[in-house]
Amino acid sequence: MAARRFTRRGALKVGAAGAAAAGLSACGNEYEETSGRADGAPNVVLIITDSTRADYIGAYNPNSLARTPNLDELFKRSLKFELAIPEAMPTGLVRRSVLTGMRSFPNRDWVLSPPMPAEVGWTRPLPHQPLLTEELGKAGVETAYVTDNPFIVGPRYTDFRRTLDIGRPDFSQGAYRAFNTPFRRPAPRSAIEKYLLPALSDTVEVRRLQDYVGWNSMYRVGERNYSAARVMRGGMDALDDLKDKQPFFLGVDSFDPHEPFDAPPLYVREIEGQPKGIQRDRGIMPIQPFLTPASRLDKIDVDPETLQLIRELYAAELTFVDVWIGKLLNKLDDLGLSDNTVVYFLSDHGLTLGEHGIIGKSTPRPYREIHHIPYLIHDPSGRMAGKTSRYFASTHDVARTVMSFMGVRAPGLMNGEDLTVLFDGREPPARPYYTSCYQETWICGDYDWLLISTPDGSRRELYDLVNDPGNTRDVASDPANQATIDTLWTVLINEAGGTLPVFHDHIGVVGG
Repeated sequence: MAARRFTRRGALKVGAAGAAAAGLSACGNEYEETSGRADGAPNVVLIITDSTRADYIGAYNPNSLARTPNLDELFKRSLKFELAIPEAMPTGLVRRSVLTGMRSFPNRDWVLSPPMPAEVGWTRPLPHQPLLTEELGKAGVETAYVTDNPFIVGPRYTDFRRTLDIGRPDFSQGAYRAFNTPFRRPAPRSAIEKYLLPALSDTVEVRRLQDYVGWNSMYRVGERNYSAARVMRGGMDALDDLKDKQPFFLGVDSFDPHEPFDAPPLYVREIEGQPKGIQRDRGIMPIQPFLTPASRLDKIDVDPETLQLIRELYAAELTFVDVWIGKLLNKLDDLGLSDNTVVYFLSDHGLTLGEHGIIGKSTPRPYREIHHIPYLIHDPSGRMAGKTSRYFASTHDVARTVMSFMGVRAPGLMNGEDLTVLFDGREPPARPYYTSCYQETWICGDYDWLLISTPDGSRRELYDLVNDPGNTRDVASDPANQATIDTLWTVLINEAGGTLPVFHDHIGVVGG
């Protein structure tokens, strides 16, 4: 009897079926630089979103303000990682970690790399680092990457784009075009006033919004032309090109739901219609509600009603992104690719939305709202579907795990873990602690405690994750917790290589 084809649309009725074969074979002739891949290797679709809080996805929080039915359904059919932490943040560091399979923490190799942001850690993949797409290409895997991420489509990722069989950069992120192809026709100041909080009227956000509104006024007609939709449509078009070139790897990397929080009006109205929705005169629509990367609420005069509106705008944008991820997954079904395609989804980091008196991505205070990310792996054979892992999965695990699914040997420099062992009923090497950094702020934690340290270690904050999961009470001053601080600090120092680097000559500007 033929196996039933697994389709996303029929998931609730029929469940998952199919299998991916294993076994190594050679690819190419002996004069080419190639490596092997598995016979019958599955395809892999890697979906990355930006600034996506785990607790705004229904699979992590059933009471989420956002509506994410497509991701929720995908989580039901996947291995869900409950405690995933990026090994280094923000946007640029995560992309480099994902694509090279190597840790950026603790940023010892950072050098100023214009036009990348002049912030610690923002470095392109370096010549000695392997690239996931290059290694897959050597093994005979067709590779494609579709993104509007303003840093990846810029000049610092040219070498990465050269490794692709299909590369589709999208330049629709007008607010951040200065990092790749500057936009030459910004909107007038009068056109952005309703989108900008008064406290930001004399900041760098003015020009960003002028570029953003200017680009939108020329190129954005209807929902299909919003940035996230453009990226997902690009992914769908790439699937059409790849369907006869299996096995393939496709990266679909959306910069949304990044600020400005600007979803199509339909989604804003949908969120407003929920019980906690704010009905108000929309003379001011603060789609850019803080100074990137973060502001304190008391510095930009955000009242509770405006804060709730900002949360709704963020939830609306995430809801919009979810709809278009659903369309991408439907395309997999329509092309008959779901039976043999691994779907890997994660975000690079989250952001605070008023918690701790902060809005945005605060580098000195990267609380759990920032470093707790959604993370899943869907195996097309249905293994581990609906299961949850408390392993501290991270961003540098992606490359090795993708390569393992496809039976491609990972280079030794890739120091992430192979998470496919979990689908075989085994465990990866123990990872009882996690360490991370947001530029020069250091993070170390386990299942019970979180340590956040200033660059020089002069101030260390400790949070009890069991009794205070919201990180609202710093208990570092309690003498009873000194041993815990010492333990986490020792782990942090050891994983950083014995010392923590100190940077003196960087300039803090906008990051992702």
